[in-house]
Amino acid sequence: MSRQPISRRLKILRALRNTGHRFNHWRVVGMALTLGLLFGVPLSGLARVDLWGGRHALLFRGASFRHGLAGVLVGIGLFYVVTFLVNVAGGRLFCGWGCPVGQLSRFGEAVETPGLDRRGKLLASARGAAFSGALVLSVMAWWVDLRVLWMGGSKALILAWAVLFLSVVAAYSHGRWWRWGFCMSTCPIGLYYSFVSPARWYGVHFRNQNAACIECNACDNVCPVDLAPRDLMAPTGSRPGISIAEAPGRNHCLECGDCVRACEFMISKKGGDEVPLLIGFFSGPQRIEEEAAGTESQHPNSTFATGG
Repeated sequence: MSRQPISRRLKILRALRNTGHRFNHWRVVGMALTLGLLFGVPLSGLARVDLWGGRHALLFRGASFRHGLAGVLVGIGLFYVVTFLVNVAGGRLFCGWGCPVGQLSRFGEAVETPGLDRRGKLLASARGAAFSGALVLSVMAWWVDLRVLWMGGSKALILAWAVLFLSVVAAYSHGRWWRWGFCMSTCPIGLYYSFVSPARWYGVHFRNQNAACIECNACDNVCPVDLAPRDLMAPTGSRPGISIAEAPGRNHCLECGDCVRACEFMISKKGGDEVPLLIGFFSGPQRIEEEAAGTESQHPNSTFATGG
């Protein structure tokens, strides 16, 4: 992603920073569910490998290393199945609302949001570091009893804290400097989902009813993965990483809602009340413009495949 689009995105995020929005609360819920699941499975003893003390667990009981490892691998597989089912039902919703790696990018952007004073930058950095620590601890809990951090011997303490520190630095650095480039070009789950047919009844859709769109392009400029939210059925062309050049933008959309939030903000700023860009369930093509609404409205059961 070039520096100029990033600059535009940050400027829009600055305008949105002090405006409360329902999406903020929804994303907090999504992150809480993800971290709760990551912590809950090993800490409850549902499945855990303990490379420190040998306290492996499976189904809330002590287990051998082999059985504990099998439980961890099954847990990882089930986590993938859940995200796959979410993709089938609602597109890449997990990417936009439940993926902790994407949240690291948001914390990284918060530090660079224009207009922050030194105290604001320090607070934003502290939040990013705290989230990075929580994420790393949740992953470590699958492979080691976290009590090693205060009960281990000298060698175990040094190793455990070194792993924790270096992993937190790596996670925080990812959010500060790699950010959405990972989602666009490297994330294995995201790349796979760009090949899988997404949901046809849920996502970002454009309804230019009553010529409500003011052509401000805020939705385009704020998209973290360089898409055109008003025309997600158009081919995206060449993109970084492994992707299908002629696949529609819909396949790459993270469903994060940033474009919709920016659209709502710009429409309200202009005194309007009809928001043309929406996210949620819908019927018909992804894009309906005013001049075509009369024709396309005759096919209320059409799907994404007929839009564009």
